[in-house]
Amino acid sequence: MTTHSSCGSDPTKKRLCPICLHWDPRPEEMTGPGIGYCIERDIVTMIRCECEDFEEATKSKTAARNKRLYGEFEGDEEHEDER
Repeated sequence: MTTHSSCGSDPTKKRLCPICLHWDPRPEEMTGPGIGYCIERDIVTMIRCECEDFEEATKSKTAARNKRLYGEFEGDEEHEDER
């Protein structure tokens, strides 16, 4: 897997991008493992181990972001109880 220089050669450093709210792996663009799009920075990048824009993607933060981006869909309330 390709990683950013912020990870150095230390395999124990935590890879932040895959668990970040702003990460989009973009598999449709065939960029390869470890490369994706950072929504916050508006760049295609390798997975980073240090980032001032990192925000952990919890279920509630992801739901709020999706609601902000895509709006509410009819019937969203019924599915809230199922989660």
